[in-house]
Amino acid sequence: MVQTFKTQDIQALLQEWELSEAAISVLAKEPEIVIELIRARHLPLLPPGYVPTVVEVLFDDIPYIRSEKGQVVYLRYCEPDYQPPFVEYRFDGETAVFQVGGEYVVNRVEGVAQAIALQGLLHEED
Repeated sequence: MVQTFKTQDIQALLQEWELSEAAISVLAKEPEIVIELIRARHLPLLPPGYVPTVVEVLFDDIPYIRSEKGQVVYLRYCEPDYQPPFVEYRFDGETAVFQVGGEYVVNRVEGVAQAIALQGLLHEED
């Protein structure tokens, strides 16, 4: 089933997500991406120790980097000063992180990052 939203519905939803006006302005122009983000925001955090097989980085919904088993298999040229309106990191085909500017809309790696930070704290005492 294809889910559709009116512009007002998307605006209201984005405000519920407590995003900045700048982020709302960017995402309001991308209703298909907002629908994907709704799904991604309902997925669980990635577990500590999770290592993806495939990592993709998309700028403005266009693939720029793809890595498989730690090897870069695709790299698109990008101007050094290019600032994409949004960046998505996909792990094994699922959105892991989605940012508008520096603002997180989806952050499923929080648990992984916390585990790494905790490991660092534990090892500092050694």
